[in-house]
Amino acid sequence: MQRLEWSSLLETGIAEMDASHRTLLQAIHATIDADAGSLPRRIADLLAALAADFAAEEAMMDHLHYPTDHDHRAAHRRALAALQHALPVAQGDVQSARVLLERLPRWFLGHLSAMDLPLAVAFERAAHPHSAPPHACLRVELARLLQEQSI
Repeated sequence: MQRLEWSSLLETGIAEMDASHRTLLQAIHATIDADAGSLPRRIADLLAALAADFAAEEAMMDHLHYPTDHDHRAAHRRALAALQHALPVAQGDVQSARVLLERLPRWFLGHLSAMDLPLAVAFERAAHPHSAPPHACLRVELARLLQEQSI
């Protein structure tokens, strides 16, 4: 599995979102790297971190009356459900849990590009309604390019 390292290419331009995403990516890799004994605890920690990140994003969507919030929220629910499924699996079949966990970096990149970057652009546009947010067009293009890439 190729490791996804944090870089400026993954930044949305929203400081709080970027800090949370950086922490999530670290938690994803810490979970993937965990030994069998600590894997269930790491999955539980990752679930808590994802739930907090998702709640913050959903609060942004509520504030913006974001038009595609239903799809974004559904993606959040699917990710949490997959990890909730992995938790009991990790206690009995570590290898099967690892197969699921190793998909997380690719999921993270896909979610970031398809869902979070457009949300960040909408947030900036709402904050600066009379001017284009800095780098908004670049981030939209980056989102498109990231969706086409595989890691």
